Amino acid sequence: MLKQILIFCFLIGMTSLTQAQHLQLLDNRGEFGLYRGQSSYRGDIAPDIFKFNKNIGGYYKKQYNDYAGFKLNYEQLQLSSNDSASKNIYAKNRGFFFSRQFNDISLTGEFYFTRFLPGNKAYRFTPYLGVGVGYLFESKASSFGIDTMSTILRPLQIDSVVFPNISASKGIIHFPVQIGFKYNLTRRWNIFGEAMYRFTLSDELDFFPDGQILVQTQKAETGSSAYNYQGSRSGKDQFFSVKAGISFNLLKIYGEEKFKPGKRSKLASLKEKEAGQDKSGFLGRLKFKRN
Repeated sequence: MLKQILIFCFLIGMTSLTQAQHLQLLDNRGEFGLYRGQSSYRGDIAPDIFKFNKNIGGYYKKQYNDYAGFKLNYEQLQLSSNDSASKNIYAKNRGFFFSRQFNDISLTGEFYFTRFLPGNKAYRFTPYLGVGVGYLFESKASSFGIDTMSTILRPLQIDSVVFPNISASKGIIHFPVQIGFKYNLTRRWNIFGEAMYRFTLSDELDFFPDGQILVQTQKAETGSSAYNYQGSRSGKDQFFSVKAGISFNLLKIYGEEKFKPGKRSKLASLKEKEAGQDKSGFLGRLKFKRN
């Protein structure tokens, strides 16, 4: 009885090994991707409004197995907002706005919820989750509605609004969290869609840190008056982006499917020869009689 059980376990193991070898005929080593989408900011200016701007980018991903890999991502995006679009009376009366262009580089670990095997119809779709760290830096000068922002004038006054000291642009570290889905169209090509939310270590994406007081003066017939405005106490600024794109799989082919374009494999030629010898009919019988 013990001998029969061991033989049965051996057969089951050999069957599983054969299936695993078949699944590993294609080794997915990574992918390149391009995408386009929309980005938005959450901060002190018009905090109740999502203003979307176009973004574009690409990535390289190193795949370590059927479930996990690391992605190096580059994204060019614009962040902007305007108090005039807000439904908050305080923000609407304040009337501040900004627009800045950024480059973003991030490294994330990406994890599939289900097995993903390019070219296999049973494993061609998966949702995924990613977390990592990124670095955001400004790509060109931008400001509160003017073409250039001088860092020499301290304080800066525009349209009777006295702005605080504004330091030179510097990079911002952030921590991205993303969720998305991927669908394999062919062995080499995929389509995907994802959303990425960034938690930054800065409150100056909009030049307006928490607690900073800005003074606006208004003149009237009886004299002048001043109004003080300050940023919210909501903490660090945040931003996110949604995007869709296409990616190209970097595959290495093993087994009988490994062949050079334009040349048939020896195994395929042998199968065709055997099939020709097994043909039935009058000509086949004549050939058999000669032998």
